[in-house]
Amino acid sequence: MSILIQVADVDYAHGGNQIFEKVSFVLKRGERAALIGENGSGKSTLFRLMAREIVPDGGAVTHRRGLTIGFLHQTSTLDPSRSVRDTVAAAAAGAASLGAELGEIERRLAEPLDDETMADLLERYAAVLGRLDAAGDADPEADLDEVLGGLRFPAHRWQQRVGELSGGERKLVDVARFLLTQPDVLLLDEPDNHFDVEAKAWLEGWLTTRYAGAVCLISHDRYLIDRVANVIFELEDGTIRQYPGNYSAHLALKRARLEREAELRELREREFKKLKASAEQLTQWARQNPKFATRAENQRRKMAEERSRLDATPKPVLDRRTIQVEFDTERGSTDVIVADSVAKSFGDRVVFRPFDLLLRHGERAGLVGPNGAGKTTFVRMVLGQEPPTSGTVRLGPSVTAGYYAQRQETLDPDATPMELVRRTRPLTEQQALSFLVGLQFDRTGALNPIGALSGGEQARLQVGLLILSGANLLVLDEPTNNLDIASVQALERALLTFPGAILAISHDRYFLDTVCTRIIEMDDGVVRDFPAGYAYYVANRDRGTPLTRDLRYQMAAPAPPEKKRQRARR
Repeated sequence: MSILIQVADVDYAHGGNQIFEKVSFVLKRGERAALIGENGSGKSTLFRLMAREIVPDGGAVTHRRGLTIGFLHQTSTLDPSRSVRDTVAAAAAGAASLGAELGEIERRLAEPLDDETMADLLERYAAVLGRLDAAGDADPEADLDEVLGGLRFPAHRWQQRVGELSGGERKLVDVARFLLTQPDVLLLDEPDNHFDVEAKAWLEGWLTTRYAGAVCLISHDRYLIDRVANVIFELEDGTIRQYPGNYSAHLALKRARLEREAELRELREREFKKLKASAEQLTQWARQNPKFATRAENQRRKMAEERSRLDATPKPVLDRRTIQVEFDTERGSTDVIVADSVAKSFGDRVVFRPFDLLLRHGERAGLVGPNGAGKTTFVRMVLGQEPPTSGTVRLGPSVTAGYYAQRQETLDPDATPMELVRRTRPLTEQQALSFLVGLQFDRTGALNPIGALSGGEQARLQVGLLILSGANLLVLDEPTNNLDIASVQALERALLTFPGAILAISHDRYFLDTVCTRIIEMDDGVVRDFPAGYAYYVANRDRGTPLTRDLRYQMAAPAPPEKKRQRARR
């Protein structure tokens, strides 16, 4: 496979912090790479280097001649005055834009050029010509409909201006635009944020079957990485390691590598101890007999060289430090959430028809469904923040609910983490700081205004406040969105041993499968119940038990008269 992007010995520092040092890797044609690493490790910065938006302090980033890159940033760069359809149609009109690009290259080729510029333009001309041939049979309108429809952007809003959309909706339009542009390389920074499960599944299918270029994506969705990636780049401690295969394969390969390195380290340390003991023994003998002096000096030199090699080789870390999450709460009522014939409408729009739901102590339920199906509306009813149109929703008499808000709106942006921790539970300043250190805050971060914290820091703080609240019902709205994979795994381990009940909205299918013992689906006004995790739900979509009343209690159609008489004769 030919190399499209080569990163060679790249160094980069920002604000006095060394982010990368001697980072090297290549992205080849046909590769679908996932770039993973902790929050703050520099993944987005590395994408900007790959796209040549910024210049490295040392080393080089090299592109194949004529390479085209589509770089999806975390924040949208769309023109707010254009409509959704016009924005995406501009990317879908491939043949027209490619023809214009071809004409521009031909115009430049007619000018006097040096050999290197001429070679670059000729290679670019060949690449554009190939893309134009591929686009010849395409139907831009059909492609636009397929992509926007697959990403589940409502057709009745395609004429709406981009500036009127939410951040999540802009991300959908941004992704659609880049998919239709069909560049040689797609750099996708968190492309699946705000996507529902079906949109994620569609994106996975497009990237693996429809897109012919190379992909490098940043995502915390382990399920998506497993489905899409055929190579993993892990950014850790300022360096990159490459693993073949998907996320699950990377876990096994990384563990095996670390165990081998730990065994080798232990062997080398034992050899060093032997050298040290030998050097000390020879030194003692040399004091009594000078003929041992040369041997003692040689042994001390070997010992010093081995010590230098050991010091220059980092110790392998089998289990890295991550956030400390451990819930401790008192048992609440057996019946935790009781919804009785609850329904909700906004004007003429029916969100969900009357349904019944009982969540018991110890159950961990995942609430799934497309965006706009009513998941957050139901959660607000559970918390007493939204009245139902009809029916009732109540909590058990000894149930205390703790709420994780998707957009961190429960956090006071002007307060500091230290202040919020001490408001939630009466702790000394030192106790509060120690608790925050367990959530990977340093003293400076603990005293910063919450509005100045990153999304990941705010997410970790919300988890900490849930722990301190003593809640025996956890209501979680997209708890994994801003956490890195290591923090998500720590949260999952804690939730698996949580002694209360959990109701979680999540589009993280790995999380749903790991944590949830029950899936509740809301779709098109209907609520269904599935008695296991996400994998069971996907395999048994037609086997859900209706909780919606008019489906659950509808009477079977009466048997025809002839069949009734036959049964009577028996």
